[in-house]
Amino acid sequence: MSKLVYGKDGQVRFRNEEEKKVAFDYLINSPNVTLHHENNQEQGAWASEQRFHFASENGVPECLKRNMTAGRGSMYGRINCKELYDEIRPLKR
Repeated sequence: MSKLVYGKDGQVRFRNEEEKKVAFDYLINSPNVTLHHENNQEQGAWASEQRFHFASENGVPECLKRNMTAGRGSMYGRINCKELYDEIRPLKR
């Protein structure tokens, strides 16, 4: 069984392998998802952050919506998790 919980605080959780597969396929292949490295330490935060930004709600699997926080501006939502980001980034098209 592969890893189902990501992040030092366990902020991203998948219930099972199938849910994780659906999420990874979407994060890797969907044009609705962009990866962002934010230099938040330059604005007073303790470190940079790696995030997934979702442009819209259309087609986003429930397993990702459950792990998402609200977006800002025109962004529908985001997931902030360096550990997941580092696993997806090399696979993103």
